[in-house]
Amino acid sequence: MDRLKNKIAIITGGTGGLGKGVVSLFLKEGAKVFCTYIVRDEIGRCLSLKEEYGERLIFAKADVTKAKDIAKVAERVIQKSDRIDFLINIVGGFVMAKITDTDETMWNKMINMNLSSVFISSKAVLPQMMKQKYGRIINIGARPAIKGASKMSAYGASKAGVLNLTESMANELSEYNINVNVIIPGTIDTPTNRKDMPKADHAKWVKPEEIAEVMVFLCSREGDPISGAAVPVYGNT
Repeated sequence: MDRLKNKIAIITGGTGGLGKGVVSLFLKEGAKVFCTYIVRDEIGRCLSLKEEYGERLIFAKADVTKAKDIAKVAERVIQKSDRIDFLINIVGGFVMAKITDTDETMWNKMINMNLSSVFISSKAVLPQMMKQKYGRIINIGARPAIKGASKMSAYGASKAGVLNLTESMANELSEYNINVNVIIPGTIDTPTNRKDMPKADHAKWVKPEEIAEVMVFLCSREGDPISGAAVPVYGNT
């Protein structure tokens, strides 16, 4: 416990199925968490965490595909805490469609939600991380980013961009002691996925708290030597 004591984290999409598990473990390990959301009703999923951890959990409304939104969050974090140690980019989206059925709107949505959100959010925190000469950024990839799959053209392409962006940032930012890594999850055991795939073997899916454990490791002192890595967290799938 307390592997992240007194550290300051921004977790985008922290009210979602995966995000809540990550927020919970980061708080348990001693971090102060700024959690972004868009729809206020989403906060209800994390009220128990707010009750338990109080001022160590702060909600911040932001559309992380818009630079001005996440820039305001970064400014707020610096004003309150004087530093930003971790950025966990969880915001993303998924669509499945044949390439012939993928229109420009669908394509742009995947690029914006999965790739542009990472780029925009990272740019918002990097000036402070570079100034303090320390930072850890963790992104979320996907298996179709490694090997293209049927009906996954837009989704896979956007996530492949995340992998490349992760490697580029890791290389460029190493002189500032900023590590950048990407998690490649299997099917995540969330209520939404259970609803969408009711006949699947849920026991084989990776749990949000298991992904969170890998993230905490990468942000802890033990993860210091690791940067530019694509870490598979597949569960039993």
